Amino acid sequence: MVQRKAAIKLSEATLNRWEGPVWYVNHQVAPNPHSVTTPVRLVWDSSQRFEGQSINDILLKGPDVLNLIRAVLLRFRRGVHAALGDIKKIYNSVWLEDLERHLHRFLWRDSPREEISEFTIARVNIGDRPAGCIAQIAMRETAKPPMFDCCVEEQRILEEDCYVDDILTSDNNPELLQNHIKKVEEILQAGGFFLKPWILSGQSGRQNTSLEKDISSPNKGKVFILPNQLKEEDNKALGVGYLVEEDKLYVMTSINFSKRRKRMKVGQDLREEEVKINTPNPLTRRELLSQVASLFDPIGLATPIKQKGAILVRKAFQEARSGDKAVDTWDQPLSDGLRNEAIELFQE
Repeated sequence: MVQRKAAIKLSEATLNRWEGPVWYVNHQVAPNPHSVTTPVRLVWDSSQRFEGQSINDILLKGPDVLNLIRAVLLRFRRGVHAALGDIKKIYNSVWLEDLERHLHRFLWRDSPREEISEFTIARVNIGDRPAGCIAQIAMRETAKPPMFDCCVEEQRILEEDCYVDDILTSDNNPELLQNHIKKVEEILQAGGFFLKPWILSGQSGRQNTSLEKDISSPNKGKVFILPNQLKEEDNKALGVGYLVEEDKLYVMTSINFSKRRKRMKVGQDLREEEVKINTPNPLTRRELLSQVASLFDPIGLATPIKQKGAILVRKAFQEARSGDKAVDTWDQPLSDGLRNEAIELFQE
């Protein structure tokens, strides 16, 4: 982040010179195995309170400007040829003023042997309440200067075919689509936003068409693989799997009964032939609902399976009601019959 100027180390002179308000935010690790490019990132907690007050308590959230995931995915399938773009570090692309920076100080050292230094977040912090609104509005405003008045379709793409940092668009004419994505890159670059290489349908993966080259990381050799981390050749579109060469969407399913650590499953997802052996015995209603609810399907590709899961959960609670209603039944075992039905559902 320091290399990208998203964070700045504060000098003694700056610390002594500043006479305005000061606030410190704490940082923590957020693992995301479903991200190919950033499986681990640093996040800051702007909701952390000190003497009953936090930064987010005094910030307005702003209007909800996000498009619906379902709508973006459906428009993505409208044209014969598709393109997926991903804006690099969208939240770290909008600069903060001096006052805002000193309200986002944090402490850091690379090892216990070093002295603790003071840094500040120099760009919009993803943990701030209005961060999503700020990033989206800033991105869309880049297309509004008079120099881009002729880019009507590109303006529409940035307005309708985006969800946070993802751009999903398509066209029946491949040459026209190429022109659109090049112009979108030029517009975003004018506003300080840069894209990763685009994914184009029918190709083998990301094609290096980005206007900006990747910044080499000083920690490039330190690689940690998370459980169930996506491979470099894997792609997804707004939480749905995407087969680039075949140009097909698929539901990313996972059955996993391992414990969570920092909101991440520590064990590997089960294969179909492993489900029967590894399904807990006894199986509780809590565990059943957890597996059913984990199936993310925004456009209803797996509605029959989702409905089967919902019916099974309902049957599980109907079974529980036959006993004492005052007893908490979340962690009581299912009957053998319902457990067998659950195993069949998990395998399916």
